[in-house]
Amino acid sequence: MPTGSKPVGKTNVKSRTRPRLLRIVASMALLALVGGAAAVDRSRPVESTNQGVGTTETFVNDNLNGANRSAGPSPSASRSAKAKPKPKASAGFTASSAFIPGSGQVYLGAAGDSQALARATGTPLSDHAYAHFSGGVPAGRMITVKDNGTWRSVAAAGPGSAIYNNIVRWAQTIKSRSGMVMFAYHHEPEGANSRRFGTPAEFIQAWRRVVTIFRSQGVRNAIYTWQMTAWAFRAAPSDPRYAARWYPGDDYVDSVGADAYNWGVCGEGSGNWQELKTLGDPVLAFARAHGKDASFPEFASHADLRRAQWTYNALQYIATNRSRITGAFYFHRPPTVAANNDCRWPLSASAEYSAYAALGRNRAYFTP
Repeated sequence: MPTGSKPVGKTNVKSRTRPRLLRIVASMALLALVGGAAAVDRSRPVESTNQGVGTTETFVNDNLNGANRSAGPSPSASRSAKAKPKPKASAGFTASSAFIPGSGQVYLGAAGDSQALARATGTPLSDHAYAHFSGGVPAGRMITVKDNGTWRSVAAAGPGSAIYNNIVRWAQTIKSRSGMVMFAYHHEPEGANSRRFGTPAEFIQAWRRVVTIFRSQGVRNAIYTWQMTAWAFRAAPSDPRYAARWYPGDDYVDSVGADAYNWGVCGEGSGNWQELKTLGDPVLAFARAHGKDASFPEFASHADLRRAQWTYNALQYIATNRSRITGAFYFHRPPTVAANNDCRWPLSASAEYSAYAALGRNRAYFTP
């Protein structure tokens, strides 16, 4: 045995094995640490997925931006989505904050349940009411009236007759009201539902008679609004519905009105998606040619994923042409014609209400 060497015993064995054990323990600890890191790495894709689902959920929930509804996010994704604020783009339409050049204000309202639409949009709106000469005169920024008799009988209304007395009563009632009233006699005369009332020439004579009686009663606050369908302004001259066939004349009309509908696939629609600009440009062209204002006594779109954007675009178009347009009234009620019963005109989704309010509240463009 070499001098100074220690005899081999249990103590020496432990001294040799302790470093080995320490290395094993250290290796195990390192493996555990690596495993923990790996677990963290596996969680990262989940976080990334949650962010994506959160954005998609907000996009889809609106249900008005063309996205298809998915089966929904996982519970962890839902928690992640709830923690994130919804992006403004989720409203379902694209809006512009730029001021729309022009001057004047357009009377903005609704035909139908205007109060419900006003509450849903937070926008003060006026009424477009419908009635008969034999009944009371309703309140409203716009009033459309008709008589159950033929146009020939209205044209021949003389003092002392029932129809004459009713027209006088209406004239005096409107005269007594403050502010301007858009007044229309027998809307959409060219439509199939009006054929029993007479010919275009008889309608023109009836219209002129009503206006003449109003003027004889000293009415100064009526805006005489000739209310046709938007189609009449695109029809060919050979079409019986051609607008010019029914025009009462420049001396008897203040505003050229058109009921403009984006039918889509419902009712009389042909499946075409039409913006209000497409429907309205021929109306404005006719009005300009006659030195008159234009108006949309009724306008609406059938329910669709794109309706929020359509609504915003419609009001933007009206605001852009506000120096020429008198009033516009969304048709916020179910169809009144049996052939169109499958049409869903009333706005119903939050994005649609937001689209209507985005411009409708702007007093630079609109007023009730």
